[in-house]
Amino acid sequence: MKSSDLTGKVHLLLTKSKLPDDWRANGAQALRNVFEDAGYKTELTLCDNPEVIKEQISSACTPGDIVAVGGGDGTINAVLDTVIAQKVVLIPVPLGTANDFARTLTLPDDLVDAARASIHGQIRMLDIGNVNGNSFVNAASIGVPADARKRINPDLKRTFGAISYAVANWQSWHEMEPLDLTITCGDEKPQAMKLRQVTITNGRYFGGGLRPSETKSPEDGLLHMFAIRDSVDTLNGLDIAAELLFGSVDDSSYATTMQCDTIKVDGEDGAPILADGEIIAKLPAKFAIRAAVLPVFAPNSFVDQVDGDSDGSDNKPLPQQSEINDIMRDTIDFAVRLEAIYPVAQNSDLKALCHDGAGELRSISRQLELGLRPYGINAASPDPDLQNLEELRDKVMGWLLGNADTRLANGLKARAETLTTEINVISLDNQPPEVAKALDRLATEMGNFSSTLENIVKDL
Repeated sequence: MKSSDLTGKVHLLLTKSKLPDDWRANGAQALRNVFEDAGYKTELTLCDNPEVIKEQISSACTPGDIVAVGGGDGTINAVLDTVIAQKVVLIPVPLGTANDFARTLTLPDDLVDAARASIHGQIRMLDIGNVNGNSFVNAASIGVPADARKRINPDLKRTFGAISYAVANWQSWHEMEPLDLTITCGDEKPQAMKLRQVTITNGRYFGGGLRPSETKSPEDGLLHMFAIRDSVDTLNGLDIAAELLFGSVDDSSYATTMQCDTIKVDGEDGAPILADGEIIAKLPAKFAIRAAVLPVFAPNSFVDQVDGDSDGSDNKPLPQQSEINDIMRDTIDFAVRLEAIYPVAQNSDLKALCHDGAGELRSISRQLELGLRPYGINAASPDPDLQNLEELRDKVMGWLLGNADTRLANGLKARAETLTTEINVISLDNQPPEVAKALDRLATEMGNFSSTLENIVKDL
């Protein structure tokens, strides 16, 4: 679908119960203003549930209309097939607990900012996953996450949001029996394994900000799978959680990973499959990818991450621009993580490092941004709502485990080493002076950071 196919109309379909009270009273005027200021005729409908949103799309929308759907990942999952069938273009309005789909698109957590970033972005055709004929956009899981879904306390979820998932997963990890499963990735030989969990992802994020692979994109035409064996104990399970939080499980010694366009999972017939927060299927299961079928208005920050395109300025293309985009994003993400960990860290040296390191990384980010501005490269945006999510998760870790500081420090050290590796790939001699200077400064900071963290870990 192209921009020329658009009708110039936006249907604003918002889940009534999730809206702020004043927005219900004034008809979400702030959101309507965003779309109307961009030149679109906008109609608002407040909906009681995803079924009503689907009915509105089917009955009131024509091909080329835009549907701005307000809800969480479960709501987005529920309307996927209807959006595709009606040939409308989706804009997610992040009103849920986790909002992983919005996070994949690099949308900010502020509703007005998210709408503005989307409507001034570009149409992209995204992949969606499919399991036994049911669609999902982020991820589908078997084992611990599916078992935890039935354990979530609704009152705890409403009050604490992401913390409710952590508590439920902790209970399932300790109480659920491992599953005997046979997994077949594409045309490869089937593998029989005893597993605690299997997660198959299409999007970049799942589970409230967890990221299984550094390179996963909903436009790559592939499914990414990671499986946690039954031999992984509780402490190593927390190491996997840290890898998901701070980077990737692709190189993990605790998880088995695969990537292909079809995945079969046999065994444990009847075991539930959780996708985007809801149980949608049971084992046995066949997972497949539907490539480039979901029209979405994606912010330019998402397009930059995927394409690495310049804005057409007169400057020559920047050497290794895609790699520098990754460094920009990971540097600002690192700063936000440090700021989130600072209030919950107990060790004074770790607290000081988080405080001072966050300030230094933000200073380097600004220097790098200024050096890249003439090349039309936008400033990187941190993961939406990352700080609140990280702080909640870190508190849970602190409650459940006495050596939380050690694990947080080890996670930060691994992240610093990853960023150092990314910087070392760049040929500084080929970069503009200001960009090379900022990257050299960042490399020095990461070296100091790793050394300091190593000493902190030894003393803990």
